[in-house]
Amino acid sequence: MAFYHCSIKTPKSGKGKIIPGKKHADYINREGDYKNFDNKQKIAASHAEYINRQNDFSKENFIKRHGRCVYKANKLPKWANGSASNFFEASDLYGRANGLSYREFELALQEELTLEQNIEIVNTILNNYEYFQDKYYTVAVHDKQAALDDGKQQIHCHIMVSDKIIDEIEKSNERPPEQFFKTYCRVNTNKGGAKVDRYFSKDSFGKNLTHFRKYYCDVTNAIFRKYGIDKTIDYKSLKMQREEALRNGDYVKAEILNRPAEKYIGTVASYDKNNPKVRNLLQCRRLNSIHEQLLLAAEEVEKQIKDYTFINQINKSILDADKVINEKINIDPFNFVQFSSIKNDILFLIEQVHIKSKDVLTYDMAKELAKYELMTKDEKALTNKLFNFSQKSMELQNKIASTDNIAAKQELNIELEKANKAISNLKVQLRPANKKFTQPYWKAQVTKKVNHLLKENAPAKEQLELLQTQLNNKTVQLRKFIVANVKNLPEAYSAKDVKVIIDNLIDNVKNNITIKQQEYKSLSARVISPQRAREMAYNVATNHKYKELKEAKRLVAKEKINLEQEAKPLINQLEYVQKFDDSYSLNQVKQQLQPYITKYHELNVKEQDVFTKFNELEVFINAPEQQEKINSIIEGILTKNSPIKYQCDSLRGQISSLKIELKELKNLSVGVNNQVRLDKNTNFKYSIKLQTGTTSVANISGGSISSSDTIKLLAQAFNGVEGAIPLVAKIDEQTDEVLDYKHLNIVDKRAKRSNAILKEFS
Repeated sequence: MAFYHCSIKTPKSGKGKIIPGKKHADYINREGDYKNFDNKQKIAASHAEYINRQNDFSKENFIKRHGRCVYKANKLPKWANGSASNFFEASDLYGRANGLSYREFELALQEELTLEQNIEIVNTILNNYEYFQDKYYTVAVHDKQAALDDGKQQIHCHIMVSDKIIDEIEKSNERPPEQFFKTYCRVNTNKGGAKVDRYFSKDSFGKNLTHFRKYYCDVTNAIFRKYGIDKTIDYKSLKMQREEALRNGDYVKAEILNRPAEKYIGTVASYDKNNPKVRNLLQCRRLNSIHEQLLLAAEEVEKQIKDYTFINQINKSILDADKVINEKINIDPFNFVQFSSIKNDILFLIEQVHIKSKDVLTYDMAKELAKYELMTKDEKALTNKLFNFSQKSMELQNKIASTDNIAAKQELNIELEKANKAISNLKVQLRPANKKFTQPYWKAQVTKKVNHLLKENAPAKEQLELLQTQLNNKTVQLRKFIVANVKNLPEAYSAKDVKVIIDNLIDNVKNNITIKQQEYKSLSARVISPQRAREMAYNVATNHKYKELKEAKRLVAKEKINLEQEAKPLINQLEYVQKFDDSYSLNQVKQQLQPYITKYHELNVKEQDVFTKFNELEVFINAPEQQEKINSIIEGILTKNSPIKYQCDSLRGQISSLKIELKELKNLSVGVNNQVRLDKNTNFKYSIKLQTGTTSVANISGGSISSSDTIKLLAQAFNGVEGAIPLVAKIDEQTDEVLDYKHLNIVDKRAKRSNAILKEFS
């Protein structure tokens, strides 16, 4: 995995002693006394003991544990004779007492890269970062097995550099060592030593260290991109990276980064696998790895679900469009041209959606295509053969299913068996290729390729979504046209005609509800309640202090809850220990609890301070002159917001009415569907009687009857509404006989159909 580590060290041990530059140069270059550590019998107790060459500083397997030097490079004066040891020995000898004889940069290099590619990172930094341009330095790249993971290498780089600047005097005529390391003289620069670079001095260290770390990450990431490796490193903390991921909407990455940073346990301790800290660290790494894999798997499933949903939406749009253009409906000849125009537009859009759908890549398709592109020539040839045989197998299966000839079937079965055998053999041959794509490197390559393919395919997907929207709009337009032109239909309607119109009315009401609900959701967010208006007024009157204190109160309460949860295991442990007479364990638990108790007391003080300020603010707010001002602000806010509230209330009323209408139409559709089934293979049509006895339909409907009222009245009759049944006439188109409509309940209908069937077979 890509690993980030960048540190700058000075020549001081953990005990505060100055480490000689010569010794450290020999150490990182594996020279001098450090040349044959694999033959020695001891290992140092600490890094300081190694570089100070204290008595028992080595054990066997030193090279295995601390790495062999796989690359060296120097930029040194001529008098050093190419030896970093000579150069830094002179620095120790002639430099200022207790001064820094060197500065060491430690950089993690990447196991995903080759040695040459890692050296390219190092050389890019040395040749381009300004600080190194006028300095003498030595470089060593070490490669060792990772202490906490036997299967990984830990390649890293040491850059040991002198802060002394190579000035114009040094460039034209190199100073001897005793003068070069001498203290710089402003008055007589020729007699003094080289000037010290203050770039990493105490005052500017933090800012410039951050700058260097960012540069190191940028160079490493650029080399990753150059060699097509889908990895990155980041100098920022996990918290900062997570916040950045959240801002970018990458919630999976944010959740992966939602973990505490690893605590450094030391080089020596890391080799002791029985150390509790090491065991805990390895367990945390394992759990983090499982968590990351689960999140990535969930992200992949989510992408597949999104693709599935998208395809279903496209198919639904096509089915809805097909349904509306294939409905049997009689249109007035005067409006038939407009009807045909909308219908042709829908047919054209359906064709365009089918064409564009072939160009759109799903996540699964992109993944398969990415794997194919990353295959070798031989692997591609095998994959092509597998595809061809799979196609042939499907064709043969279809032929077998549609063939009745026994002899022909036998021949096709023999061919199918051969094709399936070939498929099995090819799958066996492709196993190494498939296994390859389960490895981390190839997984990363596939992911990178998939992201690239999906990014390239995004315009095609956007065009398909646009076509789908246009198709939906045209479908809605045609439904509205049919409903609007119901009055142009003949006076008599078949049960199927009534069903088509009722279904269209239902769809229109559903669409209206969806539109109104979206408007309401958008508008309701802008409605200001009296309570919210009062808080806004408090905030204005107190110059935003009210909001700040309220937020501070919330945050303190949240911190206390979090602290209580963190301390809960220790509190439980304390309660358990108190049951036994074990003062040592009791004291230990109390000591562990003490930081939490201290923090809790601090939060109580902070909370009390916030409450005091809040109470003072409330006294200020409740003053008569302030109340008058606040009430005026509230009135202004609510008055300004009242048109939005009125629109919101109006929309809520419209949505409620539409839902009632939708429920009524759905109830009517039940009886209409039953009537359609009953009238199957008949020539019956239905019309409204203009006058029934002394009662006219016009009077019942309020003066005049519209096409929509006619359809609803027929639907009511089909549903057995007593007042509607006498108003409906039944017409047998075959005989032109006009009959009274008689509604049958479900039991009667079933009995009638059963009798008809029995009569047919008797």
